[in-house]
Amino acid sequence: PDGQGYTVPAVSRCATNVCVHWVTSTEDAPDLTDADADGTADWVETTAAVLEEVWTAEVTTLGYRPPKSDLTSPNHGPDGRLDVYLADIAPDGLYGYCTTDDPNAIDPNSTYRYYDFSAYCVLDNDYAEFPPPSNGIRGLKVTMAHEFFHAVQGAYDWFEDPWFFEGTAAWMEDDVYDEVDDNLQYLPDSPLRHREIPLDLGRRYRYGAWIFWRFLSEYFGSDGVPDPTIVRRAWEFADGSAGGPDLFSARAAAAAVAEREWQLRWAFADFGVWNVAPDAFYEEGPSYPVAPLDATHVVSGSRPSTGIGSLVLDHLTNRAVGIRRGSGVPRSAQLLVVVDMAPYRRGSEASVIVSYRSGALEWFPIRLDREGDGRRRVDFGRPVREVILVLTNAS
Repeated sequence: PDGQGYTVPAVSRCATNVCVHWVTSTEDAPDLTDADADGTADWVETTAAVLEEVWTAEVTTLGYRPPKSDLTSPNHGPDGRLDVYLADIAPDGLYGYCTTDDPNAIDPNSTYRYYDFSAYCVLDNDYAEFPPPSNGIRGLKVTMAHEFFHAVQGAYDWFEDPWFFEGTAAWMEDDVYDEVDDNLQYLPDSPLRHREIPLDLGRRYRYGAWIFWRFLSEYFGSDGVPDPTIVRRAWEFADGSAGGPDLFSARAAAAAVAEREWQLRWAFADFGVWNVAPDAFYEEGPSYPVAPLDATHVVSGSRPSTGIGSLVLDHLTNRAVGIRRGSGVPRSAQLLVVVDMAPYRRGSEASVIVSYRSGALEWFPIRLDREGDGRRRVDFGRPVREVILVLTNAS
């Protein structure tokens, strides 16, 4: 359907859960070296082995529903197992993709009332053209972790929000193959660098949304060990198959958080705090980019600041303001932070971070009333390097 079909007959090899298809001529052919002389190219065997490894990680270990059988599709391959095609798609700028030819999804006359569909996947035939760390076997691994998860998502709800669909798939790369770190390339277009952009905005920001799912898994982890089950629970709440709750994206995330006796708005406020100083909070935070503060103000002993500014927050965004000590501030000074936000029911939250010269951090919520007004007094003496106010619109 995407104009990337083979121009010569293909051959196939099926493993336990997947079938791999390739050709032996044209530019789509993989390296046909067959070191063990078993009749199947080594790269094809490697691909099949990685596919089974990813299946074990995502379905067996993490507990996701397996991809749906495609026996109802006209081109279903040898049987209902997931079909994966090797082709020269790197010139198109593609590492791989999964899509659907399920009649329930593409037939305008289908009477199927649900959103779970089968899928098939296409992978580049060698990953030779891509730069490190996304080339060769490493490129194959993270691409398959990502794209196979799209086939898994299809068994829940193929028509989910892009930020949810792509964000959790990019998160899965990191969870299955933590050592590759290919998904760091998406962080410049993420809430880490653009806290003013709504988390659920599509377009180029949908891949960078993976950091939110990384945050949730670490936030609800224990003893420094992330808990990836929160992402699976979000997909189970998003489940659009027969009998599924069919909650949509952020509502599914909120339901998964609520199971932990917490609220999404509180978690999202803390997400804003973590993103101000990722090296202090995230497991791999020192490798994450940091956005500049939205504003910085200096308070001196002779000119205390009041009414220092205002900011506009779109839904599912955070903003951060730095307040620094100027001359004449007493060693024992305290800072009174006062905020006047939208009514609390509209998603307003606020937090304050105290950054000490020693490198230590403390952070506290600012309790808001029904009108969105609140205040918090914090240390502002000599040991304090900066106080950072984090504002949140969690609607």
